[in-house]
Amino acid sequence: MAMPGQLMFARGLGPTARLLIWLVVGVSLVVVDVRYHALDGLRSGFSMLLQPVREAMRVPGEVATELTGFFTRHRLLQKERDALLAERTQLLVGVNNAKELARENAELRKLLKLQTRPGQQVVHAALLYQGHDWFAQRLTLDQGGGAGLRTGLPVVDADGLVGQVTRVYPGSSEVTLVSSAEQLTPVFVERTGQRGLAAGTGHGLMELRYMPAQTDLRPGDRLLTSGIDRVYPAGIPVATVNRVSRSQSSPYLRVDCLPLAGLDRSRGVLVLIAEPQVTAR
Repeated sequence: MAMPGQLMFARGLGPTARLLIWLVVGVSLVVVDVRYHALDGLRSGFSMLLQPVREAMRVPGEVATELTGFFTRHRLLQKERDALLAERTQLLVGVNNAKELARENAELRKLLKLQTRPGQQVVHAALLYQGHDWFAQRLTLDQGGGAGLRTGLPVVDADGLVGQVTRVYPGSSEVTLVSSAEQLTPVFVERTGQRGLAAGTGHGLMELRYMPAQTDLRPGDRLLTSGIDRVYPAGIPVATVNRVSRSQSSPYLRVDCLPLAGLDRSRGVLVLIAEPQVTAR
């Protein structure tokens, strides 16, 4: 039932009429905005309200870009690091090789000076390997009977007497070190001329035996081959005196010595071959 003042059969606007009305309103707003810029304030307000939304929508893209760049830079840095490490390794190898060559060069120069000894020939030899048992005090050289070697020949390096050839094969030879317990070497003290007998201890050391208690010996004295055994030429450095001990119960000194030759580090040695002496008739 209609209320008082209300039309009983009122008709609403149809869709077409509403569309036309909204079109007219829209066109009017466009004309007013274009001509009088009436909606600039409203547009600015909406822009300010939507700015956080736009910023929030840009964040995922920026994060993705940063992550992609981070991983790309990380891979590049890893490659550069690996390249630098490889270059550093090559440089270290080169430096070590240079040091080793310099050491070998210095050793060869010292060996060349030994060749100037008159009345002897020399055979260059290189260390093949050391005996399986270090206490055996033996070395194997790459020269043998084919190079004219024979048992009993002395072997020296750039610093002194290494030992004596004790076995000879066609292409190699075995050297018993001067520090072996089997070796006895006639020597004299360079400072005083006192003669003695140096013996190996079998542990890389030597001792000077049968020196009377009153003998003038000091740590640091050098022992040289005396040559009286006609096996070792005279004047080859053998050892240095390390310690001199006196005992009330013994008439002899206890003299500990250190070999001068590089028994555990020499790579190149010389085997000394005495030239036969020609006797005049």
